Amino acid sequence: MVEVRQLEVTYSGPQGPVRALAGVDFTLPDGESCAIIGPSGCGKTTLLSVLAGLVAPTAGRAMIRGQPVAARRPETALILQDYGLLPWKTVEHNAELGLLIRGVGAAERRRRVEEVLRELGLWEFRRHYPHQLSGGMRQRVAIARALTLGPDLLLMDEPFSSLDALTRESLQETLLDVWRRGGTTLVLVTHSIEEAALVGRTVLVLSERPGRVAHRLENPSAGRVEYRASPHYHRQCVRLRRLLADGAGRQAGPQRSRRAAGGGGAP
Repeated sequence: MVEVRQLEVTYSGPQGPVRALAGVDFTLPDGESCAIIGPSGCGKTTLLSVLAGLVAPTAGRAMIRGQPVAARRPETALILQDYGLLPWKTVEHNAELGLLIRGVGAAERRRRVEEVLRELGLWEFRRHYPHQLSGGMRQRVAIARALTLGPDLLLMDEPFSSLDALTRESLQETLLDVWRRGGTTLVLVTHSIEEAALVGRTVLVLSERPGRVAHRLENPSAGRVEYRASPHYHRQCVRLRRLLADGAGRQAGPQRSRRAAGGGGAP
């Protein structure tokens, strides 16, 4: 589904060129979930922006389904940390915005929006405005807007970071339920070790800038709500914390990355 080879991104900063990513390599099968974690400023959001077609690689390549990433790929949906809702539109109208931009007819828009809003428990709030909703509900609306598009690739950048712990856990469970039933490929950028271990069946640990894949942790038991209570989940959190400390300040060699990948088998 996703193939990234020797990806590099350099952008212009106030003090000159800044290498955000250098030599990033990974693949992700169709329908899988991947969490990307690493120190602040390591290029996580830049990598997600490349996959979304918002940032062009300086070198290397990023492919989706064997094709170079396109700037306006219809099957890719992006959810940002700040929700991106229009304050003057209701929940229903915010949820249909992507469909409206793509020229989907009114009847089909209503059908898709109602289906998704009911699925996410938002239908009774369809005529509310964003300022009338809690942070968790606003993030549900952002998820709804993405899901109405029927994406095969869902990209999420720190979507739950500003929420309280219980709301965050609730939305994680909603996300996993949507992912399991929809067969969508999921890429999640997060600063949370616990969230990465819960959601990502593959977890990529990036190094300090310029970001590289310092470690790849295979985590096949992830993606289930009940996994959170298992001893294996807690072991994976400990392992991820160690890999972050080990890889954040230096570039990892191939041997270290292979050992990390081998440590994440099913319990």
